[in-house]
Amino acid sequence: MEMVCPACNKANTEETHCSRCGADLLALVQIRRSAALALNSGTRYLKQNDGRNALHQAEISWHLKKSAEAARLAFLACLHLQRFTSATRWYELAAYRECEPALKVPNLSPFGERT
Repeated sequence: MEMVCPACNKANTEETHCSRCGADLLALVQIRRSAALALNSGTRYLKQNDGRNALHQAEISWHLKKSAEAARLAFLACLHLQRFTSATRWYELAAYRECEPALKVPNLSPFGERT
């Protein structure tokens, strides 16, 4: 998994220190791992027809790393829960992250927060 150093903007593989400036990347690695764990948990919940917990895990993953995968999981969980307005917003976020993964997410958040 590639990670950009916040100090020097060097793209790094999943290491604990930046190969250019030596900045500590361990916290970023842990955040990404936590986001992936939440995504995996949410996927398992959805497979068990537990939309509420699937959505909760998708939201945790989204807050840690605003990924298209987290938005897609939240979209599917909202469909399962018949929350169609929220599902539409999550779909838009997923589509936006697919097209522009490096850009800041526009004000489409299903949480009503400004981004």
